Amino acid sequence: MTEHIGANDARQALRAVEDERRRVIDEVDLPRWYWWGLAIAWILLGVATDVGNVWITSAATLLFGALHAAVASRLFSGRHKSSQLSVRASTVGRRLPLILFASILLLAAASIVVGFAVDADGAEHASTIAACFAATAILCGGPTLMASIRRRIA
Repeated sequence: MTEHIGANDARQALRAVEDERRRVIDEVDLPRWYWWGLAIAWILLGVATDVGNVWITSAATLLFGALHAAVASRLFSGRHKSSQLSVRASTVGRRLPLILFASILLLAAASIVVGFAVDADGAEHASTIAACFAATAILCGGPTLMASIRRRIA
């Protein structure tokens, strides 16, 4: 027995499917706490560098790298914005971790350039100032980058 679906019913069904697809794509993101944690850690690393003790700077750098590697290995897939939904890997794509990693490398390079420029200008806490620049870029640019990636997925 075949049941015929009217044009209005078909449109409503397709609209419902599209709404659900967009809801899933909206879940492709990193948790807000990641951006805040990364920004705060970056500033703390800048402050540790300004302290001037090579042991403190080295320990802070290693701790920052280890903690970020542990967190990023889980989050950089973009599939776990919240505990409510885990997006399929095929929906997100394979390039997201690469894009995020490249963004952090570019931000590190920009921090170094800003730090040297601020130091050349005579500022006393060049690393902290550069880290604040990076933290601002993280808090503003991270969510914007993820929104751009979600638009591409859609």
